[in-house]
Amino acid sequence: MLTPEGCRARQRRLLERLSSLNLDGALITEREHVYYFTGYRGNWKHAPAACLDKSGRMTLVSWAESPEGLAVDEALRYPAHKFATMPTEQAREAAAKLKPALPAGKKLGVDLEGPAALARLAGADAADLTPEIVRLRKRKEPDEVDALRRAIDVSQTMYAYAKAAVKPGLDELELFGELRAVATRAAGGDLERFGNDFRANSPGGPARKRAMLEGELYILDAGPSVDGYHADNCRTFAVDGEGSGAQHKACRHIAACLEHLEQLAKPGIAGRALFEAADRFLKDGGYAGMVHHLGHGIGLAPHEAPQLNPEYESVLEAGDVITMEPGIYSEELRAGIRLEHNYAVTEQGLERLTTFPLELL
Repeated sequence: MLTPEGCRARQRRLLERLSSLNLDGALITEREHVYYFTGYRGNWKHAPAACLDKSGRMTLVSWAESPEGLAVDEALRYPAHKFATMPTEQAREAAAKLKPALPAGKKLGVDLEGPAALARLAGADAADLTPEIVRLRKRKEPDEVDALRRAIDVSQTMYAYAKAAVKPGLDELELFGELRAVATRAAGGDLERFGNDFRANSPGGPARKRAMLEGELYILDAGPSVDGYHADNCRTFAVDGEGSGAQHKACRHIAACLEHLEQLAKPGIAGRALFEAADRFLKDGGYAGMVHHLGHGIGLAPHEAPQLNPEYESVLEAGDVITMEPGIYSEELRAGIRLEHNYAVTEQGLERLTTFPLELL
């Protein structure tokens, strides 16, 4: 990790360049550049930004909980996810939060390399097509569904390996490395993205240097990107190969919840309505209900429209490809179960794209 001292030194060097160019500040938008000047690297799925004014004040906008250990004077936080669903237009969310902090009426420099450099070819009066393209991405053409099927096949290869490998004493990080090798071979090439959650005795998170223990559950939320398209489905395995009565009961209830939702989901239904149906089903079984989103679209990004989430207004349409991922979490379950299928939405309802069994064993 970069140090605050090193970042401040780089900020001072940038201030010298701003002065020589008669600029009042710098707007930093590239993830690598934000890291270079502030020490904040963040998650590749989110869009940080920063502003350095000529007084030397550095403002960061990100999804970080705390600016501790960073070379920033003010940290602004934007909603990089809403009830666990990531907005498709991360940069737009960050820009809305950062705009009030920019020095008004001043001339700023900005790192316009990359896509922004090409965007300038359209001229100063060009209209922003990003919202329109995002809307188009919601409905998948057949070639996109084929790409998603290939990614899903890779994720299911990961599950088959994990199911046979998981046992007490197995290190999470070692299994992560083995899964990456298995997935790379299955994909026939390098995977740009790989997945989300690789932990035992935890609702989710990156793999740790930690041995799994008897009685725990291992949540594997796989999301390999193949040909640019992201799968996103989840299975849960009993580390000891047996599982407790409470664990199997919760697993059966989540599987039944998915079957219930499959009967409800069709073009025209609101994502919020599906979420509420899942929440009621879990509560009717004596559980806490939904503690995160029910699901979302998948495609060029891990999270796309439609969002099955009470924080969004979205409606299922034929051509959508979605996830549904109800989960139950508690200390008794050590620490929870999440099961997730991927579906293509058709005029008749849902076509399930994932086939790997949902059982814990």
